[in-house]
Amino acid sequence: MENWIQIGNNQKNKTDRFREDERSYIVQGLVSVWITGKGLLQTNSDDVRMRQIVKYVDENRQNHVSLSELADEMFTATSTLSRLFQKQTGMKFAEFVNRVRIYFAAEDLMTTSKAVTKIAVDNGFSNASVMNRVFRQYYQCTPVEYREKKKEEKECTTPTKKENRDKRNENKSLNMENSAIEVNVRRKSKLTKIWNQVVNIGSVYNLTLANLQYHTIYLTETLGFSYVRIWNVFSKKMMITDGKTQGNYNYDMIDLALDFLVSHHIKPFVDLGRRPDTALSSMGNTLYFEEECIVFQSKDIWIAMLKDFIHHIIKRYGKEEVVQWKFELSSDIVHFARNQYYIDKEYDYKECYRSSYQVIKKALPDACVGGPSDVTNDVKFLHEYLQYSKENNCLPEFISILLFPYDSSRKDGKVNYYRTQSENYECEKLQSIHQIMEEGEVDIPLYVVEWNSSISNRNFLNDSCFRASYITKKIIEILSMADMVCLWMGSDWVSNYFDTKRIANGGSGLITKDTIRKPVYFALQFLNQLGEELLLHNEELIVTKEIGKDVYHIIGFYYQKYEDTYVVANDPIDSPEKVEKIFLTNQECNIDLVLKNVADGNYTITSNRICREKGSILDEWKKFQYEETLTNEDIKYLREITQPERRMEGVMSVEGTVQIRMTLRGQEIILLHVSKDDAC
Repeated sequence: MENWIQIGNNQKNKTDRFREDERSYIVQGLVSVWITGKGLLQTNSDDVRMRQIVKYVDENRQNHVSLSELADEMFTATSTLSRLFQKQTGMKFAEFVNRVRIYFAAEDLMTTSKAVTKIAVDNGFSNASVMNRVFRQYYQCTPVEYREKKKEEKECTTPTKKENRDKRNENKSLNMENSAIEVNVRRKSKLTKIWNQVVNIGSVYNLTLANLQYHTIYLTETLGFSYVRIWNVFSKKMMITDGKTQGNYNYDMIDLALDFLVSHHIKPFVDLGRRPDTALSSMGNTLYFEEECIVFQSKDIWIAMLKDFIHHIIKRYGKEEVVQWKFELSSDIVHFARNQYYIDKEYDYKECYRSSYQVIKKALPDACVGGPSDVTNDVKFLHEYLQYSKENNCLPEFISILLFPYDSSRKDGKVNYYRTQSENYECEKLQSIHQIMEEGEVDIPLYVVEWNSSISNRNFLNDSCFRASYITKKIIEILSMADMVCLWMGSDWVSNYFDTKRIANGGSGLITKDTIRKPVYFALQFLNQLGEELLLHNEELIVTKEIGKDVYHIIGFYYQKYEDTYVVANDPIDSPEKVEKIFLTNQECNIDLVLKNVADGNYTITSNRICREKGSILDEWKKFQYEETLTNEDIKYLREITQPERRMEGVMSVEGTVQIRMTLRGQEIILLHVSKDDAC
């Protein structure tokens, strides 16, 4: 132990060999002195307080570690514990915590493909920048450099992706059974629900249609969305102006849409940008395309229209109402010319944003205004946008981005998109955004305003259990990386066309045109039922607790990646029969969970499960042989039968623990409510 401490205290002039020796000593020290099995359970000292300190760090390294909190629990002074720890180990408590976290972070870098930001958060660092700084102190390199170095060392013996995947699937069940996940219910943090704030409904014109009005009410009432995101406010269909003259604006149509939202106590999230009415069957393959927005002939005409519109909604709904709305000034970087707010030979989005921002803020100083949306593949643009906003006193209240799992490349001035092969795409992109914000010293909320596993509106994976498990997994991964995520889209009616005559068409909605709930709908419903206190989350589950109650809500899932051929084919899943053919063998896995320090007594476990047998519209439809023409009775039956399985059982806590096993197959999601029988 003395050798380990001495090496740790000498940080200067270390060679690569010496750093490797240091790591070896650290690992040996942790294993031989403080680690038994998985946890830090013993010290060489017989001092009970030291054992409590070390055990506390082990159990809380992934969340919040506070020596003062531990001191309160041990009924002693923080300074007393601090002196005891330094006397026993020769280091300060905070340094020890960092060493433990960095040790496990280094292991994650070597043994997983998780994004650096994800590893940082999983190991208790507030963000990647903090971990980078601490990591350099111990390894004299960044986490990325460390990972690359280890990757090169193992390259000659590294199995292929397919071998890794096959081995992972073969051993999944065994690995789960051999190691139960322990959750100390006394160690908790606040859970922020980032997924149920906003739902995308599409063009403002959609809200004048009865079918989409019904679906908007249905989604906000059943899934709890408080905002509805809409765009193309100034479309030709709304008939407000011709874009050539100032004044004489006709707000009749837009009033119909906004009156509907306000009357149902739904807040508008208004994207003032313009976009075509379109749908894609796959990236680069357009089903239909129509320019629906008014073309403003000059900046003056645009600003006059915007001023009048803002004053109109304030007059109609009142400042107290409108100031609660959100306004977005989006920019379509890919289709730049098509997305221009007005015609100008020297048009610049940043200047348009500044002048539009000032118009809104002059009328509504407390309004929430953000932008610029499509930035995930153009980090240079975001950097310039933030710098410009700071210099011109128009810093947005939030950064909005689009997030779809596609990479891009430029050739002959054209941008080409293709499905990413990175399993950590979302984390990597959000990490790059946060890095830009940190470099620009900008600390504002980050909104993912459009997100899905596919850009396509004709991909039957959108209707499948795969999408549900994908969204669940990714939401849990990015909990601390975004302030809001908004799925694409709310309803399949948004992409309705002559080819959408079946009950399911691969649309990106949460519900079908016939209001049949898709697995992804149920996934959001499960997430909504999580408690307010976060106990644990990892790559396969999330555990939460209700405040002040012996009630626990747990979601477990078994996400299964599709075959690599799907990536190459680039969204060709244009029939329900193809869905099950792109996945590997459907094996089971077990997740064993132990809740520790629970109150003694009897508990009831209520389970809700989304799987192919329960809650899958595609599998229920398969029983009808995917018949295109169904009767109203058939549709009513499918609407009622397509829902999760529900079961109940009783358990008893033993010595303050409750043991739970979840058995899942590929793409399955299970929600458990664990409640003490006398819990109120």
